[in-house]
Amino acid sequence: MDWKKTIDYSLVICTFNPDERILQRCLEAVYRLDTTGISTEVILVDNNSDLPLHQQSYVKEFEEKIPGMHLLLVREQGVNYARMAAIEKAAGNFIVYFDYDNEPERDYLRELKKLNEQFPNVAAWGPGKVKVDFIDGVDAAIMHFASMAFQQREEQTVRTARETSWQSCYPFGTGLCTTASLLKEFVQLARQGRFTASGRKGNKLSSGEDTQMVLHCISKGYEAGVSPALKLTHIIPRSRANSQYLQRLLYGTFICYETCLLQVFPEQKRSLEQKIMPRWKFSRKSLKKFIRARWSKDPHKMFDLVEFIATNAGTYTALDKPIPLPVNQIVRILKVE
Repeated sequence: MDWKKTIDYSLVICTFNPDERILQRCLEAVYRLDTTGISTEVILVDNNSDLPLHQQSYVKEFEEKIPGMHLLLVREQGVNYARMAAIEKAAGNFIVYFDYDNEPERDYLRELKKLNEQFPNVAAWGPGKVKVDFIDGVDAAIMHFASMAFQQREEQTVRTARETSWQSCYPFGTGLCTTASLLKEFVQLARQGRFTASGRKGNKLSSGEDTQMVLHCISKGYEAGVSPALKLTHIIPRSRANSQYLQRLLYGTFICYETCLLQVFPEQKRSLEQKIMPRWKFSRKSLKKFIRARWSKDPHKMFDLVEFIATNAGTYTALDKPIPLPVNQIVRILKVE
C-alpha cells in the first residue's frame, strides 16, 4: 500500500525570522487540532531564517509532540518558493496553509473534512470567520482599516463562486485549503515560468501566489469559497500594526493582482487594455491625491492614495507598459515598494 494515500491533510506553515511568541501560538493551536478520524502531516518550512528553526528549543518540543511534523529548509527567499517546496513534498490529498501568525480553532480540520465531502466541486476553501488579534495594541484611528487589511471576516453563510475575476467570497492565503493535485499542477506551471508571483520576500510585501492558486482552481472548472464553520485568529504584532506597514501591504497586494489574473486567464488581456487609465489622467489624479494625503491628518487619505496607485500601476505592469514618471516618483517618496 502507498502510505502517502493515507494522509488526508498536509498542513503547511511557512516562516522567516518568526516572532517566537506568535509561532508558538500557531504551533500550539496546530497541536490541539481535533484530528479524530483524520490523518495529517505538518510541514514547517524555514525560509532561510537568520536563526534556523531547528536550533530553537520550542520548535524542537513541538516537533516531538505533533504527530507527523517535520521541518523543511528552503534557502531561496520568498513565500512562493517556500510554498512550492512544501507542495512538492506534501503527501496529503488536501494542503492547508497556516501562516505562522494563524491560530486555527480546534475543529478546523473536522469542519474542512465536512466541507470537502459535501462540496466536491469546491477546490479551495478559506475561513469565513477571522478574528484579528493586535497583541501589542493598535492606534484607534486605523484599527478598523487594519482589521480589514489583515483579512478580518464575519461571514454568516457558506459562499462560493466560479468567476474568472476575484470575488469577495474567494479565500485569502490565511487558512487556505486547496486540493493537492491542483496545487502540484500549479507548481509545475510556475516552474515552467507560466506563473511568476514570488510572494513576500524579505522586506518586500508583494504577494499574489495565493491569489493565483485560487484562480488556477477556478480555471480548472472548480469553485472557491469560505465557510463560517472555519474559524481562526490572525495574530498581528506592533511591527505590522502601523500606517507605514499597512501602506506597503496595500501596495504589495494591489500591484500584482492584474498580472496574477492575466497569467491564469490570458484571454482577459483585451478587457484589461480597455480599462487602463490614460497616462496623463493617472499622473494628474495621483498627484492630486498625494497632495491631499500629505496635508491631511487622516491616515485613510494615504491608504486611498496607495490603493489607487497600486491598482492602476498593476494594470500597466500586467500589460508591460511603463508606469508614468510622476507616479514612480510618488511611489519612491512613499517608500511602499
